[in-house]
This record gives sequence, C-alpha cells and structure tokens, in this order.
Amino acid sequence: MISEKRRFTRHHLTLLLAAALFLAACASAPSQSTIIRTLFDLPDDHTGFGNILIISVAGDYESRALMETRLAAAFYENQVQATASFTVLGRQTPLTRSRLETAILSRSYDSVLLVRQKGQERADLVANRPVGQAFDLFGYDYAELNYAESIQQAPAITFVSEIYSTVNNKKVWSVDSLSFDKETATDLIEEQAATIAAQIRKDRILLP
Repeated sequence: MISEKRRFTRHHLTLLLAAALFLAACASAPSQSTIIRTLFDLPDDHTGFGNILIISVAGDYESRALMETRLAAAFYENQVQATASFTVLGRQTPLTRSRLETAILSRSYDSVLLVRQKGQERADLVANRPVGQAFDLFGYDYAELNYAESIQQAPAITFVSEIYSTVNNKKVWSVDSLSFDKETATDLIEEQAATIAAQIRKDRILLP
C-alpha cells in the first residue's frame, strides 16, 4: 500500500508540475495579433504580384523604416522583389500621389502595400474625401499621413494594411490587424510585420 501511495503521489506531482509550467509559459508568452480581412478583390486567375513597393506611415521615421524593412525582408525571396519606400522616396520626403506615381513608373512596381494606424487619416481636413475603409491612396492626397504619430503602448492598437494594383490603381486587398499589450513600439512593429506578411502569404497575394 505504501509503494502504491508513493507512485500515486509522484504521478500527481508530475501532472501538477507540468500544469504549472504550462500556465507560466502562457502567462509569459507574447500576445498574438488578430487579423480581420476587410477586402479581397483579386480575379480568380491572379498569379501573384512580384514587384511590390512597401509604404508604412505608422509612427515616426524610425518606426516607419523598421516596419518597411521587416516587411521587405519577409517578402524578398523567390521571385518577389520587395522594396522599402524610404529607399526610393527618401527618408523624410512627404508622401504624395505624384511622387508615388513617379516611383512606380521608374521601378515598374506592380503593387503597393500601404500600412497605417487605423484612424490616422482625418475626415475633417478635406470635405468629401474618403477615409476609413474607403481610403484611396491613388485618388487623393492624405497630407496628414506625413506627420509623425507616435506609436503608443496602449492595451490595444489597430493597423490597416492595403494592397493596390498599379495596373489600374485599384485597392485589391486589405486587413485590420490588432495587437494587444506590447511592451515597446519595437515589439509591436515586429509582431505586426510578421502577422501582416504571414496573412499576405496565406492569401497568395504575391508570387509563390
């Protein structure tokens, strides 16, 4: 009887230890982003974009450059050419439609990925200009996107990612990505870049 009790006790101690380790791991693991797709408007015969320009207007210049660099690194493989916009448009150069169109013509980009904080554009600045999900990168200038907006380590923050086809300047894909309880802006950007890139791959937007 004594040996059986010892075996029983050791068995349960093992289970309790395993449970404690699991709970500790869950508590220390970083929160994951949540993706909500808001648009998917690609033709059935879409084979994938292969030359994409990446523009981030989230936060100050350092955070913008980090986001663009991380996304470009995630896509720059196989047949995909991915370019961070600051290497083409300049580090502090304002984003305008004319500058964007010049860059597209000079580098033959077939698509543009724009990442911004949700609500970063302002409906009160220009009458009847679309914002929110109706945001149109090629239809209007959004001067407010050129002003630095610090990324706050808020309990929750949402980014909007949109892909435009340069054949017709049409928005063909977009998602909202939510992050929770990140300790630093760098942690937030790293997670967002990985999440956005993974969803684009999953949706087969780019060349395989």
